Amino acid sequence: IASEDLTHSQSREAVETILAKTRQFKEAGRKTDILTVDNHVDGIYLYLKLLKENPGQAEKVWKLLTWNGGGLYSSGIGIGCIDFNGKVHADQFWGHYDLGDIHEKPFSAIWTNPTEPLLKGLRNRKGYVKGRCRLCKFFDACGGSLRVRADLHFGDPWAPDPACYLTDEEIAKAAKSIKTPVCG
Repeated sequence: IASEDLTHSQSREAVETILAKTRQFKEAGRKTDILTVDNHVDGIYLYLKLLKENPGQAEKVWKLLTWNGGGLYSSGIGIGCIDFNGKVHADQFWGHYDLGDIHEKPFSAIWTNPTEPLLKGLRNRKGYVKGRCRLCKFFDACGGSLRVRADLHFGDPWAPDPACYLTDEEIAKAAKSIKTPVCG
């Protein structure tokens, strides 16, 4: 499946297409919600575009992105999954990693286990992520995105998200305009 994934440039092109279509809807007076899912860098990309086109709107988007936190509050925190066999996972994408079984322990005991390594890491990502994600000044808005993607691609849930299509240069240049501390 990884060989069929979009390249970074194809991902950017897809997001550009979505943004163009969204503008068309707005100009036509059509109120439509547009949602991209599980690549939190999409929000950062939109923010970077708005910095050039509409700085006032960019500031509003930045506030929403940092309020949401991207992946910071999703898998293993605000999202969980109990599969059809009773196995508990950090979210629907972590099917290869069992946190426990509700037939053996209550969900509350599984979900609040302070020694479970994956949950511990997901709930304190800043202390675990590596590489570009650890150094990224957008971390508070992206949260390192989808950790399961890093795990399945690199065999390490704390490796950089392979679907991040921002260049090192974009991150470095854009980060200077944001009034947030350096992460990592």
